[in-house]
Amino acid sequence: MDNPAIVQICHGKIYPPYISAYALRANNLLKGYNTTIVSTGGMVIRDNFTNNIREYRSMVTTIYSVVKGNRYLEIAISRGKFLRKKYIESVKSIISKSDIVILEGPWQYYLFRGDLKGKYIVYDAHNAESLLRKTNKYYEYALHLEKDLVTASNLILTVSSQDMDYFIKSFNAKNIFMATHILGNSTYQWKGENSKDIVFIGSIYGPNIDAVNFILSIARDLPDFRFNIIGNVNLHRFPHIPGNVKFYGMVNDEEKNRILSSSFLALNPVFEGGGRNVKMVDYIMHGIPIITTEIGSRGFSDYNFRNAFIVDSGKNYVSIINKIASDRERLKMMSQAVEELGNELIRKEGDKEASRIILQEYNKWKSLEHS
Repeated sequence: MDNPAIVQICHGKIYPPYISAYALRANNLLKGYNTTIVSTGGMVIRDNFTNNIREYRSMVTTIYSVVKGNRYLEIAISRGKFLRKKYIESVKSIISKSDIVILEGPWQYYLFRGDLKGKYIVYDAHNAESLLRKTNKYYEYALHLEKDLVTASNLILTVSSQDMDYFIKSFNAKNIFMATHILGNSTYQWKGENSKDIVFIGSIYGPNIDAVNFILSIARDLPDFRFNIIGNVNLHRFPHIPGNVKFYGMVNDEEKNRILSSSFLALNPVFEGGGRNVKMVDYIMHGIPIITTEIGSRGFSDYNFRNAFIVDSGKNYVSIINKIASDRERLKMMSQAVEELGNELIRKEGDKEASRIILQEYNKWKSLEHS
């Protein structure tokens, strides 16, 4: 009972852990426990078995999804479109030997629900996926899928109070907890007070691609500043990149921390999405002043971030950047406010570790099962 076998069922590339916010959460959710992480889909060229991770290539599914468009990858996976028999059989085998089954997203619930009898089911909701697809042609399908998983789950984890409210009101969710991810409670010294560097972090994901296109457009009007873009969003083919924009691609933690700490400003111009942006938490833990859209500030409504973030629709980023850069005292005050926000995040959320919640609730369930 103290060391249950756990499987986390994912989609997309999850190794290395820092390749995306999704991978980071999946890899750190139960670090150090008896966990196997399995995944299919995404840019996985060959099967990769590293440590406790099992990544299965599924290029046919991925290519088919690109052709279909409309955010079809998750839908294709949920329907088993071109998924390899090897992957399906492997996951079924791992589930049979596991006590706890965690679905990192709802997409594979229909594929494996027949194998979940007697298992403790956890839905780790990185987003409210059906809510995200409100204007998508697959909305009704996603709505029913997510509702069915919420109903079947013994435990639901969310990353924002808005998502939690949605699950409760829309699906009558019961055993639900907010388990945010604050990057190990680590804080770093901000050194960007005299810098001209601006940073953005993003994986290759629609809203991040849109954000980078936006950054490229404003970079042309801000030639005195350097825009540093971290993450595999660089795999997208962006045309006409200005000379003051540098793509770093995937970097290790040491290099990422160097770039973040030396930047005077972080940007989050995302115009759609759900849950809480992990990039925002990363910015906060580094003490960097932030310009974000309202969508980008989601997940922080319970906090006073007025002096830490500047929230703008996207129309005034150029003038705001020029104004902040010319007022370094204000910049320092913003950084102090960001640091205070980071400390408040740690105070309020530092004890809400997902591993503690999962094992605590599993042990309660197990005790009732044997009573």
